[in-house]
Amino acid sequence: MAQTSLLQGKRFYCREWVFHKIQHCLQEKTNNLVAGTSGTLGGSSGPPNTGGGPSSGTGKSGSWGVLLVGGPGSGKTALCTELIWPSAPQGAHRGLHQLCLAFHFCRAEDADTVCLSGFVRGLVAQIRGGGLVPQYEEKIRDPVVQSALQPGECERNPSEAFKRCVLLPLLSCKPPAQALFLLVDSVDEGVKAGDGESRSSSSSPRSIGELLAAHHELLPPWLLLICSGRRQNKNITKLFTDLKIQIPRTVWSVDMIRL
Repeated sequence: MAQTSLLQGKRFYCREWVFHKIQHCLQEKTNNLVAGTSGTLGGSSGPPNTGGGPSSGTGKSGSWGVLLVGGPGSGKTALCTELIWPSAPQGAHRGLHQLCLAFHFCRAEDADTVCLSGFVRGLVAQIRGGGLVPQYEEKIRDPVVQSALQPGECERNPSEAFKRCVLLPLLSCKPPAQALFLLVDSVDEGVKAGDGESRSSSSSPRSIGELLAAHHELLPPWLLLICSGRRQNKNITKLFTDLKIQIPRTVWSVDMIRL
């Protein structure tokens, strides 16, 4: 079952600039889809480079995304909640929530929310039920895919389940007309000291952050990964930089404007 936010239904104020930037990133990816290209990113922050070559069908050249960082209580979870369930009229009018392929909210006090197999199953259920990628339902009926989701198997090898049941089926589907996003709030939960430096194997990730980092090259070019994490946790930033993931190119601090 998908993990939701405890802040759902609460009023949200300010931070419009963050939503505008996310909207801009989604539009850039959509433009790349229309043009048959996939933006490649490099050095410092700024608008993504849209002059990349043709998409290869994998996410390697277009797997850039957004890492939102801020201190405790700066509003990261509130912002992510507003992105999925807009409480303000302008949020509903923006329509970003309609482009959410799937979401997940991690909480340190709830072990179920940081469980890798639960994360994978939650994504599968949301993508199937959302209908934003119609071909996905057919793809996951494959016996090989179903075997990876079986009780026990998914727990033993969540990395393989994530690849076979989420990433590879999405890559084999027809791209949607508009870019979509995958949201993971508090992705730093479960990432321990030194993980960003020493963990690079996709075979045995110990956290959702590691799982995403290990498979970034298989993210579809039309999918924007949006994650949030605490500024103090440098290890999650290392995961998304040392492993050559393009996310930190658009790292925005959500506590630049305080409520």
